[in-house]
This record gives sequence, structure tokens and C-alpha cells, in this order.
Amino acid sequence: SSYALQEKIQHAFNYSLRENNVTDVTPEASTYIKQQVGVNVNSSVGQSLTYDDRNNKLDPSSGYYFRISQEFAGLGGDSRYLKHDLKTSYYYPITSKWRTSVMGSAGYMFGVGGRDVRINDRFFVGGDDLRGFRNSGIGPRDTATRDALGGNIYYTGTAELKFPLGLPDELGVSGAVFSDVGSLWKIDGANTGVTDDSSPRVSVGAGVLWASPFGPIRIDFAHALVKQDADQTENIRFSFGTRF
Repeated sequence: SSYALQEKIQHAFNYSLRENNVTDVTPEASTYIKQQVGVNVNSSVGQSLTYDDRNNKLDPSSGYYFRISQEFAGLGGDSRYLKHDLKTSYYYPITSKWRTSVMGSAGYMFGVGGRDVRINDRFFVGGDDLRGFRNSGIGPRDTATRDALGGNIYYTGTAELKFPLGLPDELGVSGAVFSDVGSLWKIDGANTGVTDDSSPRVSVGAGVLWASPFGPIRIDFAHALVKQDADQTENIRFSFGTRF
């Protein structure tokens, strides 16, 4: 449930109860994934505080967005952790058609009561939040199987410039150039055979955006400029909706 503290400020509480059943794990999978086989119950409570003065939720050209949230798992169930997550963005119009934006996100979590954070509760980075890298393309990984293991600490950042492509305005099509940066690291219960590097990854790219009647649709072409050997990359990504 959520309620307004002021016109642009929202506060929300939530409770989540979910059952995670890990089955059909292949013999070739990471040992750390095999350890997760079985049923795990996550019972958690969370809260978030949001400030939003963007001029348009779907296609903003000016304003700020800020959201900070916490989640505690341990009201029964098997998972025990405390998670913090932050997302923010700023939009500035250079002209009516040339726009800049800067986005950032960060998160930190840790086990409570001597429990390790399970793989399915951790952060994963790549894809829409770090273009040029596949989903779960960076972060701790089993060196033998190359399986992504998630991480307890992450950050991402984006700088982007949107501009017209010379097409009729009614088509709602524009272009963009961008650079993304991010990292993901630190896991519990894995000391051998795992890559765990906090160094930043960087990508650059360009995209085409369509303000469709169903919401923003875009295709991005990106290149991983700075990466680690175990990272998994990609060059093309389709996405729908705003990032946050």
C-alpha cells in the first residue's frame, strides 16, 4: 500500500510471501547452484520513499526522480537478509528536441542471523541496466561452469543524449547516444572457483526510440568498452518502457 506525503512524495509499505522451488538443475551446473536445490520460503516486509517531479512518466524531458527502498526478510520463512536499494535520475532539456539525462542506481544487502544470502535473493546486473552486457552478464561467476551467481553489492550509471532524427514529429521517433557504467560483486558462501571483481564495466552505444501508443519502445546497439574476461556481452537489445 502507498500514500502521498506531499504532491510529489510517495511512501509505500509492502509484504511479500513467496515460495522458490529450485528443481531440474543439470549435472553440469555450478556447485553453488546445486546447493540451492529444494524449496525455499521468503517472507519479507519492505518500505520505499519516492520523490518524482518528472514532467512525463513515460517520456520525461525534465525533472528529478529519486527512490530509496529497504527490504527485510526473516518474518518466518527461510531467507534472512536486509536489502537497501537506491534509484535516481535527472532529465534536462537542452532545446525542445535535444534532451540529456543522467541515471544511477545502487544496492547493498547482507545476511542476518548468520545466514548467507541465497542466489535467488541477490542482485543481478546486465541487460537493460547495463547495455552491452547480457542479462546477468557481469558479477560473480563460477569459473568452471560460467554460471552467474549474483552479488550483494552493485551500482549502475548512465549518461544519455536524445536528439531528433529529422523524421516527422507525429511518428515519435528519436535517436540517442549513451554510456553505461556498473559493477556487481561480493557473495556469501563461495570461497573457491569463483570470479568476484568489483572493477567497473563500461559500455557505449546508440539507440533508436519510438514513443508508441503502448509506451516507449527502443532498440540499442552497444559495445562493452571495459569488461572482464568472464563477463558475457551482447551488441543489440530491445526494450519496452522506461528504465525507472
